Amino acid sequence: MLSKSGILLSVRGPQGGYKLALPPSEYTVASVLRITEGNLAPVACLETEENLCPRKDICSTLKLWEGLEKVIYDYLEGITLEQLAGTDTYPDYVI
Repeated sequence: MLSKSGILLSVRGPQGGYKLALPPSEYTVASVLRITEGNLAPVACLETEENLCPRKDICSTLKLWEGLEKVIYDYLEGITLEQLAGTDTYPDYVI
């Protein structure tokens, strides 16, 4: 999955394996999770670019879910693989 997306390069042979196509500082946790897990939306109605839910205009919790989606995306987009690997620090969650 990660090879097909271009994040990982496959190297054949005795010293082969996988390596990142770009430096770890170029990849965010959000970008990897979108490839491996799909959409990061907390509810199904936010999984597509356009919310197709027939109840969206009367949904009393839609703003809550939209806000949560933004917090999740912004946080994960702010952490690189380099930071996650411990070569740097990643941000604490701050309200």
